Amino acid sequence: MGKRKSMLCLMTASIMAIGYRWKYKKNGREIAALKSVNDKLSDNCQLLNHWLELKHENKSLATYFRDLGYKRIAIYGMAELANRLMEELEGSGISVIYGIDRDAGCSISRISDVYSPQMAKLPDADAIVVTPYYALEAIREKLKNKVECPIISIEEVIWSV
Repeated sequence: MGKRKSMLCLMTASIMAIGYRWKYKKNGREIAALKSVNDKLSDNCQLLNHWLELKHENKSLATYFRDLGYKRIAIYGMAELANRLMEELEGSGISVIYGIDRDAGCSISRISDVYSPQMAKLPDADAIVVTPYYALEAIREKLKNKVECPIISIEEVIWSV
């Protein structure tokens, strides 16, 4: 009977340990995912703060594009940062000629021509500005054979002005 009780205790302890490790790993993944989201939001906050500082200094992102000779740009990622960039460039002589988004029917986009990054070839532009800048390298890799223009991040644009 003692041996059976010991075996039962050992099995219960093992099951509890496995359950604890599974719960910890699950929570560890959840914590890592939350940290990743927090880091992106923090980076966006710093980026937007710098952009606002530029506006208070009467500096425009259009300067970046003009200095490099980019008159016709496309924007990858048609969410909030893309809309702010489009507003910034209105009346500047820099045209946003199309957007690129995984959801080509994107409802918050303020541009009529939005293409899928899955297209074999994208229309000509002087540059593509990537607004989900934290994924720049993966997006460059996805687009490199579909365009012949530079692919830059909104982060590079903002911090270069």
